[in-house]
Amino acid sequence: MFYARKRRGYSHLKQTISELGESGSQYEKQVSYIIFLPVGIGCLVISYATYTSNYQAAFLSGALGLSYFLSAIFPCDPGTPLSGTWKNAIHNTVGAVCYVAMAYQLNELIDSNTSSFIDISLFLLCSFLLIFIIGFPKQVIGLAQRIAETSIFFSIGLLLVDISAA
Repeated sequence: MFYARKRRGYSHLKQTISELGESGSQYEKQVSYIIFLPVGIGCLVISYATYTSNYQAAFLSGALGLSYFLSAIFPCDPGTPLSGTWKNAIHNTVGAVCYVAMAYQLNELIDSNTSSFIDISLFLLCSFLLIFIIGFPKQVIGLAQRIAETSIFFSIGLLLVDISAA
């Protein structure tokens, strides 16, 4: 919220989270190293700490953490295009692999978990991926990503609470 307000013309509805720290942006380093890197490291620590006790939460947290961590190192090009510089290619490849991995894990959880929230998270993530790939409706890509990622963070939290309650 802080950097979005500071960045002229930035829209949470139309622009992806990565665009806050896009290459060449006035706030590239701050967003990368003050937001993306700590979130990534935090998720990776949770993944490591829960790997043996809660593989599903560890898997989701690890994929999400890896995407944030590497987004800090390899920022996207302005506008988050599907093609661009080599850094943008790495950014998009890591994002795609991590999102697909999370979709896979959420799909696996549908069979073994009674929580309907997992179903909703999978739907929201797949909807975002479809909007990103086809580029329509571009006017809501940022909103779709934020809703999908919020649902994944929430899913991780539900999985962690469920295991600790057992």
